[in-house]
Amino acid sequence: MKKNNDYWNKILDDLKQEFRKISEEKLSNKAITLLNRWMNEELFENQHEPVMFHIKEKKFDLLLDSFYQFIPFGTGGRRGRVGFGSNRINDITVAMSVQGHCDFIKNNPVDGKSESVVIACDVRKFKDLNNTYSFIPEKKNPLLNMTSRHLSKIAAEIYTANNIKCYFLDPDSEEGYLSTPELSFLIRRLGTIGGINISASHNHPDDNGFKFYNFNGSQDIPPYDEELAKYMDDISFVKRISFEDALDKKLIIPIPPELHDEYIDVNLQIRKKGKLRAGNYSTPIVYTPLCGTGLTTVSEILKKAGHNLIHHAPQSSFDGSFSSVPFHLPNPEVAQAAWPAVETADKAGANIILSSDPDADRLGVLSKASNGEWNHLNGNEIGVILAYYMVLDKKRGPSRKGLVIKTVVTTDLIEKIALKAGCKVIGDLLVGFKYIADVLYSIEKNGHFQKIELNIEDFILGAEESNGYLLTNKMGDKDAGGAALILADLAVSLDKEGKTLNDYLDEIAENCGSYGNGARAVLMTGIKGMNHLHKLMKSLRKSPPKSVGDRKVIKFSDFLLDERGKPLYDPDSSNGKAHDILNISLKDAKIVIRPSGTEPKVKLYSEINISGKDRNKAKKHAKELATIMYRDCLARIGPEYELSESADLIPDHIELDVKRKFDKGFNEVLLKNASMLAEKGKKEMVDWFDQNLKTYVSGNPLDALKPAIISMCRYLGKDKDEKTRTNLLNIAGKLE
Repeated sequence: MKKNNDYWNKILDDLKQEFRKISEEKLSNKAITLLNRWMNEELFENQHEPVMFHIKEKKFDLLLDSFYQFIPFGTGGRRGRVGFGSNRINDITVAMSVQGHCDFIKNNPVDGKSESVVIACDVRKFKDLNNTYSFIPEKKNPLLNMTSRHLSKIAAEIYTANNIKCYFLDPDSEEGYLSTPELSFLIRRLGTIGGINISASHNHPDDNGFKFYNFNGSQDIPPYDEELAKYMDDISFVKRISFEDALDKKLIIPIPPELHDEYIDVNLQIRKKGKLRAGNYSTPIVYTPLCGTGLTTVSEILKKAGHNLIHHAPQSSFDGSFSSVPFHLPNPEVAQAAWPAVETADKAGANIILSSDPDADRLGVLSKASNGEWNHLNGNEIGVILAYYMVLDKKRGPSRKGLVIKTVVTTDLIEKIALKAGCKVIGDLLVGFKYIADVLYSIEKNGHFQKIELNIEDFILGAEESNGYLLTNKMGDKDAGGAALILADLAVSLDKEGKTLNDYLDEIAENCGSYGNGARAVLMTGIKGMNHLHKLMKSLRKSPPKSVGDRKVIKFSDFLLDERGKPLYDPDSSNGKAHDILNISLKDAKIVIRPSGTEPKVKLYSEINISGKDRNKAKKHAKELATIMYRDCLARIGPEYELSESADLIPDHIELDVKRKFDKGFNEVLLKNASMLAEKGKKEMVDWFDQNLKTYVSGNPLDALKPAIISMCRYLGKDKDEKTRTNLLNIAGKLE
């Protein structure tokens, strides 16, 4: 576009009017400013035509959301939807951010560290599965099939143009994927000043992102992350040379393959003090990398350790669209992600399924109970198992003495176990594994953290409830590999006793108490969604709950304030955002509420400690507590966001507006088709639901919405005639 021409100015004037119909003037003006820059500078030229398609097709909501801000820098980098504009992940926003990182490196040298970086990426490929850009002809959409590998090469072109050398995996190949923990290990091992990982971790493949790593192989904590972010605020020029030229100039260095073997061996060393030794074990261990990089880390670690490893084949190849993962959501925290592997496990006679996300830093577990049912273990339960085995299980584990670290939202049972074993504990860290890494760096450098003096070799476990664990001091981020090894070793020991991890959790409850945890999340999108989430946090602070269910609030704590209620941090600073946490203390229970640092959602965590040895009862109470608080949060956003009991059963990884849409619209569709559906066979009925639920959820919609539909059938049937009621109950029965 040519600057200041009448045609473009007329478009801007029209857009300004359209934007102000949608949002406040301040955001509308910001969007116009960024859009005008985007369409007038050469740096953004490859997006000019796609942006004009937005305007031509009157996609004003999408256009406003794409330009009202530059995609925020948080938790070490940027993550979000792939798309066109400043508020999206694309080749331009990645390039500008990498140039900012280069400028930061040049102005912040580190003694003893070379001016070089390690570049990693996951397997994801943008296919626009949500059809966000279906209005743009495929040949005119430069983002279709954009991979993390492609973006990693762009990053290399920019680093090397700034005379920063890059360690790159298989630079002569079209493929080459590196996990987060191996990246962290390599940064430390190679002595580089930092690194970058192009990945959106466990998000849907329509997302992507990147995180910057410091010389310790971890992400910077406040205020250092804010200093880094300042270098990315106003990038107007990007230095760049071709990937081939950088290779010829030896500015791109292949990562030595022997270092991968070193990384594997570092994880194998975790078991050196345990009861289980290297050997060939018959106990089957089923593993799925959920189509990601764990195939080169977790898988190799378990094989080299001698385990009888069985892969769930459909999810054991690199697939950037995660086509074999339910909802295309490769998140070990979501029970359904690894659920297809149950068939493989049952055939193999296995009682454990391990899974990892695409960048292989989070670990998930499915465990078979004595009654044959499979249970999804949450992140707190996995952390408790690891802690108990490492420090308190004298029969099977290494009985180590040392340091255990956890975050404030992670179960207090880990701290109780560690203290009972005579270990030292740091249990109140802010959320994010970078805070655990900072503790380790402080101990490694100074021999202490705050008043706790320790040798770095005394570190045993770092854990966070979001399925992140670290059991070695040789890297600065969480690693699914080491945790998977310990759980596989434990599974072998338990199998010899005729037990599973479910029995192990019962043993822990018997010895240490019955703790239950629940988690809910309010997920929204766009400007409207962000405004609602801010409104929610403001409401909770202004009018804290006096009770949650039948439990009175004993204390309400705001991490942004001191004991006298005075502000401790600027809420807009990175330190303020990290302390944006509310803690609600109840009798024998607590609820913690915080906005996510990487996604537009507010997370709710509950924990309860009950008398007796019934951990399942504790889990049930904790989930009920979380749901009561969740409903309170929806009411605070607005009465129009309150959900029926049926819609409340929809998983929280599905956006709140989608839940509302289902709640309002699908009951009429269900009633209209009840007679027809009741007469269909189960397969035909399931096919009908999958087809008619696509407007709500992509991928495998019935898997996500089945509990809600069953509940809806029963609720709707109460006030209908006998025939309709019978049909609805028939449908519910077939779905169960």
